[in-house]
Amino acid sequence: MSRTLSLGFWLGLGVAVLLALLPLAGPAYYLQLLTVIFFWVGLAGCWNLMCGYTGYIDFGSVAYVGIGSYVSGILMLKLGVPLLWACLLAGVGSALVALVVGWPTLRLRGAYFAIATFALAEALMQVAEEWESLTEGGMGITIPQRLEELSYYWLYLLLAALVVGLTWWIEHSRHGYALKAINEDEHAAAQVGVDTHLVKLKTYVLTAFFIGILGALEGTRLGYFKPDDVFDVHTTIKMVIMSLLGGMGTVLGPVIGAGFLQVIQDYLGAQFEQLYLVIIGAVIVLVIIFAPQGIAGLWRRRLGSGGGS
Repeated sequence: MSRTLSLGFWLGLGVAVLLALLPLAGPAYYLQLLTVIFFWVGLAGCWNLMCGYTGYIDFGSVAYVGIGSYVSGILMLKLGVPLLWACLLAGVGSALVALVVGWPTLRLRGAYFAIATFALAEALMQVAEEWESLTEGGMGITIPQRLEELSYYWLYLLLAALVVGLTWWIEHSRHGYALKAINEDEHAAAQVGVDTHLVKLKTYVLTAFFIGILGALEGTRLGYFKPDDVFDVHTTIKMVIMSLLGGMGTVLGPVIGAGFLQVIQDYLGAQFEQLYLVIIGAVIVLVIIFAPQGIAGLWRRRLGSGGGS
């Protein structure tokens, strides 16, 4: 088992190094596409770490994208904080909000937790629209600083690799076993001594930290955003779909799901401008029907059956 884990680590590290060196030779179009994919790998990976491993469905993850965007934007605009420091502080701000919000809401289960998190994102969007003295209201925020495009490529790659690597490490740790136990039977896990609330809270705060940084960076990459841009519920839905497509509760699920969905969305959007959303919807339905455990689950099952024969 340890030999397999070691091989997976070095293989992942090798892929990350190759992707980091790709800008030296890759065409600009593919680099831009990969930049977007890395961004979504990070977001979907965070959602998967919290929800895929625990079974808790969070429809409010976009709240931390919005918090990250606004905290970094306000720090740069009103206090002149350098961009990278503003993005890091945005992650800290998102984590603090997650700590305050997660403490009561993570005691809820099932649909109640999903509704509470969805309401959080909607409430924060209203706050951003109405608090004009701080957020400029519905007028939106124009970011005064921006990085070079390649810098976003490397930063998103770094964050995506950190999220995937952290997921891999947690999956094989006591914390990961606790998350899986919560998914299987939370009551039974509590009975054998797992502090289920603390385990969920730690994971929720950790993922909010990374989502906040990603949201902050994306806000600076866009240069201008309004509340309905960064608190859009469709962002959360896309995280969910990517995790489902790739395989919830797996390390590589978000990587596969984000890459698969973004590539077909980019290709079909160019080829079938009027129908591509219908085609994407059909593809998602087919994958869910024929591979309910996602593409990673299907791949694992085929490898297992191949090894058995």
